[in-house]
Amino acid sequence: MSTVLSDIKWSLRWALSGIVIGITAFCYNYYFIASVFPGYGLITAPARFSLSFFSEETAFWPKMAIFLSGQYFGYLIIIFTMKRLFLLLKKS
Repeated sequence: MSTVLSDIKWSLRWALSGIVIGITAFCYNYYFIASVFPGYGLITAPARFSLSFFSEETAFWPKMAIFLSGQYFGYLIIIFTMKRLFLLLKKS
């Protein structure tokens, strides 16, 4: 059980990188409209998925909060799952 908790703590810390990646990608797309950020759809998929449940008329700041929380929780799930899979494969 303690390894699961340590994996969760580790994943919680590394999921913050998802927020940094999301903010960077959003700012790039927001300020550099003429060019497209390569891989924007892939690296912000968790955030865009969480936004898909809300309407287009949602105000900017609540939408940004949804974007960042979706990005965080999406990366948390992905990082935790990959860490557990790697540990299982390492033990095999």
